[in-house]
Amino acid sequence: MSRFYKKLPRLILVFSFCASFLMGIGGTAYAQGSDAFTVTGVHVDVTADDAVAAREQAFQKAQVQAFQELAARLLTDAQAAALTPPAPDVVSSLIQDFEITEERLSAVRYVGTYIFRFKNDAVRKYFSGYGVSYTDVSSKPVLILPFYQWGTRMVIWEDNNPWRQAWNRSGAGYGLVPVVVPIGDLQDVAAINDDTMLTYDAQKMAEMMERYGTGDGVIVLAAPEPEGAETPAGLNITIYRTELIRPVFVQNFHVNAPEDGDVFAAAVMGVRRALQKDWKDKTLVESNLPQNSLKARVRYSSMKEWVDTQKSLRSVQGVSDVKLQSLTPRQADIELVYRGTEDRLRLALEQADMTLTLPESAMPTDPYGLQYGYRPAANTVYDLYLNKYAPAPPIAAPENPLEQQSW
Repeated sequence: MSRFYKKLPRLILVFSFCASFLMGIGGTAYAQGSDAFTVTGVHVDVTADDAVAAREQAFQKAQVQAFQELAARLLTDAQAAALTPPAPDVVSSLIQDFEITEERLSAVRYVGTYIFRFKNDAVRKYFSGYGVSYTDVSSKPVLILPFYQWGTRMVIWEDNNPWRQAWNRSGAGYGLVPVVVPIGDLQDVAAINDDTMLTYDAQKMAEMMERYGTGDGVIVLAAPEPEGAETPAGLNITIYRTELIRPVFVQNFHVNAPEDGDVFAAAVMGVRRALQKDWKDKTLVESNLPQNSLKARVRYSSMKEWVDTQKSLRSVQGVSDVKLQSLTPRQADIELVYRGTEDRLRLALEQADMTLTLPESAMPTDPYGLQYGYRPAANTVYDLYLNKYAPAPPIAAPENPLEQQSW
């Protein structure tokens, strides 16, 4: 008996396990408990006849309040404002689990702060019943670079930078666009400093984002009004993205100091809302549209690559099902079932460090398959891979035919 046939039972067992692993999650929601469906800091304060009644009423109130925050996050502003909050028992059916992070009670009063994690699929089905547009894809964390304008100077790492202090107090948070504020160590200072806000080194910026595990970097410049004021009456905010060699202007806006609040905290919230809106605009999908699917080929050189790919697929938001079509020692053919457009699928895969290539037939005319109205055929097969296992680029043949003869 050949060596291959002696190993055959073991190979069958391994492939059967991997097939079961992937097929076992088919038809279920991916990325359960993702940041997009987690609402934190839900604070309630209720007074009732006794502590037990106050606590029960507070929990019901907190559930509805959390759902309203979730709707404001996932829906357009107009649709979120028009949506009637469901009854507490309906909201309960949409909740996966919750935590009480802080609570205080007296004989008749209950004060509590909660974290609620909602069921992805249940929330989608609820929104579908109303025919609204929503997003269920959260981005990778964004690196925030908070520059502050002192007169004609721009500062970032100085300890007395009130704009950076405000971002440090705000924390990363949950939601569609989590943020990371760099600590300002020697590596950070070497990557970008007061003099290089708009002239940073692109390679150093990319290395900094990789070090912090972020997908994008955002420069946020705050200028006090009036100029040079220690306690400003307002802040002028300018946002730049850093995905290109040089910063790209996004928008600017003004924030007035609240009567009873911190202007810097208000400006942080303004930037967060701007980032969330920008991301939401890219990832909204109409709930009443049918789902789409495409076939993808996953090539791998080891069983570890295949298992890692399956794990990453489980984390992709916006993908409702992965169907295994065939499995060989070096390749898996799968079908991705997803919501929205192919561009939205690619964006969702990017957040899990995965790349979906375009079919070769689209490459000669348009690298994005969009400009000339490219529409793949029903039997078109794409290649899908984890970025850390990206295939090596092909070796280009020499242009001079005489060089080919010397090989």
